[in-house]
Amino acid sequence: MVSLETLTPFQDKPIEPWQFQLISPHNRIAGLYIYHFEWVFGLEYDGFPYSSELNTMSVSKDIRPYLEKGLLILIPTADVLERAYEMLIYNNKRPREPDERKRFEEFGTGPWEYTIMPGRWDRKTKKSSLPPLFDCSPDGTLIPFSFDDCDYDTLPRFTSVVHPLIVIMLHRMNIRDDHPSMTIQEKLIAPLEKVLCKWPEWQHNRFLPMANAKFKREYDVGRKIVCRCLRCLENTPSTTTASSSELEDTYTDDEEEVGKEGREDEYKELSRIANERISVWRGCLEGVASNHDDVKHDDILDRYAQECTDAADKVMLRQEEERAKREALAAEMQGDFPSKKKSRLS
Repeated sequence: MVSLETLTPFQDKPIEPWQFQLISPHNRIAGLYIYHFEWVFGLEYDGFPYSSELNTMSVSKDIRPYLEKGLLILIPTADVLERAYEMLIYNNKRPREPDERKRFEEFGTGPWEYTIMPGRWDRKTKKSSLPPLFDCSPDGTLIPFSFDDCDYDTLPRFTSVVHPLIVIMLHRMNIRDDHPSMTIQEKLIAPLEKVLCKWPEWQHNRFLPMANAKFKREYDVGRKIVCRCLRCLENTPSTTTASSSELEDTYTDDEEEVGKEGREDEYKELSRIANERISVWRGCLEGVASNHDDVKHDDILDRYAQECTDAADKVMLRQEEERAKREALAAEMQGDFPSKKKSRLS
């Protein structure tokens, strides 16, 4: 059985063990995703276990660069990936308070099983991008090992206490190539891709109360919570653990999502009313459209029906204003047929 502690690319160099951190606190790429991880996988703010055994494993020193660059990867089992997917979806749903999330500790305890395989493949030759590797046997003999002839059942597997959610984070940082074997794609890559495809893209730090979010209380973990999203940087003199009133002028695409989810029923009703009114308006303009090509496709009215993303009073006000304009325009145009007066609806 191949182990990351005994795998080496050198025949004339002794194997040196190394404690490898999957996610390093000094990794700038990890900094782009760490607050996403802490939120969707139920950790406290700034609570990622960098120095824990959940993030550290023993490997041969010469294999470490391949793990860091995604040339050699670990994949959890399909049932573990499915649990990770369910936790991510549950915790990422808005609105949700920080203490309503499923917790990191609830995921379970190890050791967990992992499959070892290359993460990069030559598209033409369908061979792995790894150099020739050797597995060191207990008596010191180096045995050549290649992943190229391995299929799903013959890929090496091992158990480790390193946490599968952290392994998923490593995959988010290092996107791997498609594996040439369809069996491996279906049984290993597809379950992993299912999780990665749902990785959050919001920018505002969710540990901070957001505008329009109806938190019952402020969330405080005893230290400043920073948000580096563009809106917060533009609208606050410094990043602070501000109350929702201090953030009332900030806005992100994620906040729009919060509003849509919270008022879904209201939007459905507004859409119904808007469509009813549009049918009435189109009836008023039907005779006009038959003589004026430029009002046959009334895209503005279609947009009113589809959007409805403002507060109800604003939508209704806009509709009333538009109704009055349309009725006046229809009456005016019906009196101008002989002169073929150009429509102002273009």
